[in-house]
Amino acid sequence: MINFKNIVLGLSLISISAVCSAIEVGGTLPSFSVPSKGELIIDGSKIRHQPWSTAQISKGTPALIFHVAARMSSDVIIAPLKERLDQGNYEPGSFQSISVINLDDALWGTSGFVGSELEKNKREHPQAVLVADDKGLGISAWQVQKGTVAFILVDAEGTIRYLKEGKLTTEDVDTIIHLLDVEIAKNN
Repeated sequence: MINFKNIVLGLSLISISAVCSAIEVGGTLPSFSVPSKGELIIDGSKIRHQPWSTAQISKGTPALIFHVAARMSSDVIIAPLKERLDQGNYEPGSFQSISVINLDDALWGTSGFVGSELEKNKREHPQAVLVADDKGLGISAWQVQKGTVAFILVDAEGTIRYLKEGKLTTEDVDTIIHLLDVEIAKNN
């Protein structure tokens, strides 16, 4: 006789597995678009926004993608990798740097500060793609954790080579840099 509890448990495990596997190493990024806010573009002395979509991630060049909660704690999480990337003196265009900032995850009352910081970062790193996701569409599409940072390395063909959510260890940073260097070398 089939036990109802076992059926419910089995269905629960299947749905948990589906939720956890929106992005995984060896897979590809599910598509999503940010029609409002979107990518920050330098336009003379001003910064404007334009719609953005994952379709804009170029094939043919590796991409290091950050899905970032719009919180101060995210800066601390990203800092060790950012420092290593800055030390790497990578050639412009050797890889894509894309940050999707989940503005829907900002603490109440901080939206003005977050907007200023995004504009400052865009001016400091004009080649980087910064996307202001005001509706949290990336969280839904990629099913990453809210309140932290997801680090995603995608190769030139669009396959996910690395994925980690949350704080990076020294070994994690070393792994990301090594894999990024390997992917860049493949394209030279």
